[in-house]
Amino acid sequence: MNTTLINGQFENKISVQDRGLQYGDGVFRTLVCNRGSIPHFTKHYQKLKQDAKAIHISIPKSSDILGDIQKLCTKEDVKIIKITITRGESTRGYDYSKMMTPNVIIQSFDYDQKKFVKNQTGVSVETASVLLDKNSISDIKHLNRLINILALAGKPKSIHDRIMLDHKQNIIEGAYHCVFFKHRNKFILPSLNQFGLQGVSRQLLIEYFEKNTIPFIAKPVSYNSVKHFDEMYLMNSVYGITPVIKYDEFKFQINQSISQQLNSALKFNHV
Repeated sequence: MNTTLINGQFENKISVQDRGLQYGDGVFRTLVCNRGSIPHFTKHYQKLKQDAKAIHISIPKSSDILGDIQKLCTKEDVKIIKITITRGESTRGYDYSKMMTPNVIIQSFDYDQKKFVKNQTGVSVETASVLLDKNSISDIKHLNRLINILALAGKPKSIHDRIMLDHKQNIIEGAYHCVFFKHRNKFILPSLNQFGLQGVSRQLLIEYFEKNTIPFIAKPVSYNSVKHFDEMYLMNSVYGITPVIKYDEFKFQINQSISQQLNSALKFNHV
């Protein structure tokens, strides 16, 4: 099966004048198509539209994007779907015409079910050497991900992700994941009021906690406070919630019943 659609057509080439290539001028989302069903598609689309609007890009209707996604996945398999929308093509220079037509790229990748199962036994992470700074687009999933690339540079295979801090040594997020902790019966999420991606998976988790009156708090989490927590988790919309067994020198309990419960409740379990 051809695994890439560009503007609704099976294709895997794009112009060198595309502004996504030239300037990182665009947005993207990554989600899972589970045997023809796309959990939380409406939330993913709303976030994609919100991010695109923030940088003045108009995107197709949700039904059009959904129709294209369904061309790339069947009712027999599980696929990772990446939606990329660029501003379109232009000549040299940062300025652009408001009449420009965006390019919509949708790609399909195999979902690694063995990886999901293996990760549930606990993974190791470490602190990234690069620090996060606040800027006007820090909460947008735009196409310039250099900070994430640099954060992961030289990462050994034994390390699942690297955790990024701000200049105050507060934990913000992983290069691949958002993070949260548990102390006794309360979950702790790093506050993202200043910056950091407010992703769909984090939104779903908070809504689940609120609906089920599960104790949680979102607050600044300093690196030094990590030693007080009992459990640590990674989370994204592709591989769901993953327990962490070790972060730098900090070690955590592994409570698979919690990760299993949350993955099931939030429809992250695609095995």
